[in-house]
Amino acid sequence: MYKFESSLDKRTLHRAYNALYVHDLDRKWNKNVLSHPLLAGAMLPGMSAKKLLTAEFKKLVEVYFHYKEYVAGLTDIQAKEVRDAANKVFSYESFTKKISAFLINPAHKFEIWNCVYCDMIKVSPFNHKGKLVRRFDTEHVLDNKGDCPLVALSLYNFVPSCGTCNDPAIKGTKTIGDTKEEITKLSPTNPSYDFWHNVLFVVNAKADMTWQKREDVPDIFEIDFSYKDVSYKKSVELFALKTRYNTDCLMEALRWLDKKDRFSPRLLQDIAKLEGCSEAEVFERVFKIDIDRREHNLYRKMKEDLLEITPW
Repeated sequence: MYKFESSLDKRTLHRAYNALYVHDLDRKWNKNVLSHPLLAGAMLPGMSAKKLLTAEFKKLVEVYFHYKEYVAGLTDIQAKEVRDAANKVFSYESFTKKISAFLINPAHKFEIWNCVYCDMIKVSPFNHKGKLVRRFDTEHVLDNKGDCPLVALSLYNFVPSCGTCNDPAIKGTKTIGDTKEEITKLSPTNPSYDFWHNVLFVVNAKADMTWQKREDVPDIFEIDFSYKDVSYKKSVELFALKTRYNTDCLMEALRWLDKKDRFSPRLLQDIAKLEGCSEAEVFERVFKIDIDRREHNLYRKMKEDLLEITPW
């Protein structure tokens, strides 16, 4: 739902991230290839262990598919040997704390506020006794545990996720699409990712109703989605957004729509004239859009869509 990126100059960011790994990963990789020659074929031609640390997400997808296709042609014993050897080089468990500390470090200028996948749970770090405390899962977009250990330490394979989205019952180790093109498009770390302008929250009535407040008859309404790019439907389905939003946010959505009906453009205009201010000022006082943006409040995408603020 939200793109995850740093506003820091890329060269500076990559230099800082590479500094986490004091041991030469290329040397470590070559050492393991000597012990396990089959490991050599697991690496995408032209790629190296060190380059993988800051390779763009599109390249990580190529590495991921190459690795999977390669081990699929091996016996089970050979595949396990390759996987175990790769895990020795790209040991996520050894760097978990360093990686999360890197992501929350203000100097690295990552935007971490709400879960990038659902916008339903705050995951921003907080200060406790002078130390920043992480409250997000450092989620791998591409699975590193079984599918492809080679991307376990790659910077652009990490996003700050809530525990629900990262739960095995939701995403877990699943991919966010089926093809290289889908996975690349649907990753919040990909530069062209744009859920915001390709998916629209809508509220549909499941039955006819005589006119009354929606809040009074919530059972006949449901939150749903409209798509400019249908590829994003896979993301909505993977993270169970329709079920979760209807379970947790339906009443809030209906209240916004009812308020929107009450404060019609004509009423906003009349209030503005009466108070000697602009219609935009009245609108902000009623709906608090700027406050939501400034404070990174939850469900902002849904609210702006239902109030017809999102460009579409």
